[in-house]
Amino acid sequence: MNKENFKNVSRETLHQILTKNLEKYGICVTEELAEKAFFFWEKLVFWNKTHNLTTVTDFYESALVHFADSLFPASEKNVFFDGAKVLDLGTGGGFPGIPLALYFPKADFKLLDKSRKKISFINLTAAELGIANAEGINKNFFDVTKNFDVVVSRAVRIDDEIFDHCRKIINPNGRLVVFYSSQQTPFEDKSLEYIKTYSFEKGERVVAFYRF
Repeated sequence: MNKENFKNVSRETLHQILTKNLEKYGICVTEELAEKAFFFWEKLVFWNKTHNLTTVTDFYESALVHFADSLFPASEKNVFFDGAKVLDLGTGGGFPGIPLALYFPKADFKLLDKSRKKISFINLTAAELGIANAEGINKNFFDVTKNFDVVVSRAVRIDDEIFDHCRKIINPNGRLVVFYSSQQTPFEDKSLEYIKTYSFEKGERVVAFYRF
């Protein structure tokens, strides 16, 4: 499967791309999820013209880089249990928080970013699409005092200071889920439970699961 196969931009083609890359990991993308993801991409492209939300707006690239990549941790369904309170640290344009919120509608997602314009986009678009379990928060991470069951970090580099604050706000037996490239070494700590490597059309993605 390559880019030339997807000249037609639609929710059906997005569904095909996501299924192709995720089904082998037990991640089943429904047509409803693909439809909302497609409309979210459309809103992202429209807002990006004036708000600089992302550098990736091409449909095919977005399907892989924004949506398929964001959904890899969904293979670990026990992590995002019903009722789980999840914080997406440094969500940017809404990734991985929005795709994960679509996949786990019974978990509560807070999408954190210091950019007011990005959070405004996320909250307005989530409301328009009826994504009731996702809310954007415009705040500095170190000002977060509320506790969560899961913290997810896809774009923020984890260092000692950030890791220590994660430990403070993650509930006992909770998880920290961190995305890495295949060339990166995951943050070393005794709480590292396991690492999973996912292969897709953009190469490989490594996700580390820490348990506190």
